[in-house]
Amino acid sequence: MLHPNVEAVEYQIRRISILIRHHTRELLARYELTLPQYYALIHLLHERLTMGELCCRLFLASSTVTDLVDRMERLNYVRRVRDENDRRVIRLEILDEGRDIIKKVMQDRMEFLSARLNEWDKEKTEVLIKILTEFRELLEEE
Repeated sequence: MLHPNVEAVEYQIRRISILIRHHTRELLARYELTLPQYYALIHLLHERLTMGELCCRLFLASSTVTDLVDRMERLNYVRRVRDENDRRVIRLEILDEGRDIIKKVMQDRMEFLSARLNEWDKEKTEVLIKILTEFRELLEEE
C-alpha cells in the first residue's frame, strides 16, 4: 500500500533535483564540461576507480565511459595509472586541472544554493538539514 504522501514527496524531490541539475548544466557550460564528465570527476575526487567501477557509479556503458575518459584525458583532467598492487589493473586518477575545475563548479553551486538559503530564516534551514539527513539515512539502509 502506497503512503498517502508518496506522490507529493516524489514530486518535490524530482523537481528540486531537476532545478539543481539545470543550474549545474548552466554552470558546466561556462567551463565546457558535460554533466557526465562532472559526475565522473566528482567520483574520482575521493578515490581512484577502474573503468568498470566508474561505469557502475555513473550507470553508463563501458564504451560511453571510455569515450568520456578519453576526452577528459585530452583535457588533462584525469589520467590512467597502473594499480600498484596488481599491474593488470588500470585505475583513473584525477589531475590538478580536474580538481580545479570541480572546485570552481562546486563553489558556484554553493553560491547559488547559499543565495536561496539566505532568503529563508535560520530555523527553517536547520529543520531542512535535519529532515534531509534523516531521509537520506533511511534510504541508505536498503
